[in-house]
Amino acid sequence: MPQTPNDEIAALPVAGVLRRCAALIYDAFLLFGLLVVPLFIATALLSSTMKLQNGNVAHDLPSIAPKPIILFYIAAVIVTFYCYFWRTSGQTLGMQAWRIRVDSNAGGRASWRQCLLRSAVGFCSLLFAGLGYWWIWWDSRHAAWHDRASDTHVVVLPKQKNN
Repeated sequence: MPQTPNDEIAALPVAGVLRRCAALIYDAFLLFGLLVVPLFIATALLSSTMKLQNGNVAHDLPSIAPKPIILFYIAAVIVTFYCYFWRTSGQTLGMQAWRIRVDSNAGGRASWRQCLLRSAVGFCSLLFAGLGYWWIWWDSRHAAWHDRASDTHVVVLPKQKNN
């Protein structure tokens, strides 16, 4: 009996901790560029003078913004990055490289609400020494904290067949 596409999606295995962490590391390199390059450009444009101390050659660059604004910028870029990709295709570039995808438990792509909740709880999952990710090993559904909180799951996609 032929399977429907929904049956095939439901039969996909849940992604494990190591594959998820590998995708996170891959995405961290992309996020580094998205975070640092604009800050570097802004610093270069806003700092008209650079003071050098003789002897120890310490650079004294002025701050481009107060620390809370910089932290808000960093959080906004990271949340926007993940939510955009999870909502549109279910995959970031790191997730594509490791063949994993975020899906809603109700089927299809995660909603914006699910994506925002997933990113907030995902931060907490990492904050507590990664316990939210390691939880996969003890959970009956192999779900991380952010999977449970956002009603989503991460599946491993099959390898593409070469013709």
